[in-house]
Amino acid sequence: MIEKKELRLKLKAIPMVNSEYDPRVVSKLNDIIKNKIVCTYIPLQNEININDYLSTHALLTTTCLINDEIKICKYEKPFEINKYNVYQPIDIKIIDRADVFLVPGIGFDIKGRRLGRGGGIYDQLLSKFTDSIFLGITDNNHLVDYIPHEIHDINMDGLITHDEIIEINI
Repeated sequence: MIEKKELRLKLKAIPMVNSEYDPRVVSKLNDIIKNKIVCTYIPLQNEININDYLSTHALLTTTCLINDEIKICKYEKPFEINKYNVYQPIDIKIIDRADVFLVPGIGFDIKGRRLGRGGGIYDQLLSKFTDSIFLGITDNNHLVDYIPHEIHDINMDGLITHDEIIEINI
């Protein structure tokens, strides 16, 4: 069985495709997030930017780091890079809940298992919001048959690629 570290290296070597989304995917995604508090991410160079397609949410939030703890805050420019090399708002306004999380990853499998950057930061955050919907954002090149799974890993309820939404637990 391939280890997480080896799989992470293999998937990082494949560029993430950042192309147009199928209008049916955008429509379905906006149905899911309609009038909800959505926690998204501010994409890094190797992550897909889905934020331009989000239009029906009640409030858009993102993650931020405060005293080494990951929290949710209002998505508001300007941004700065925190110690994990992730963008976050400079002026942080904490939000205490999110209905839907849009989660980046290096890879996902069709059961919703996610391979992140290796720090477990997202898993720590998501474990506090078990009633929320978790949607992994990826492309078809980063969907694999199997992601090794540990007890602390949080599964996604669905996966979003440029041409489909894979429902797992929605």
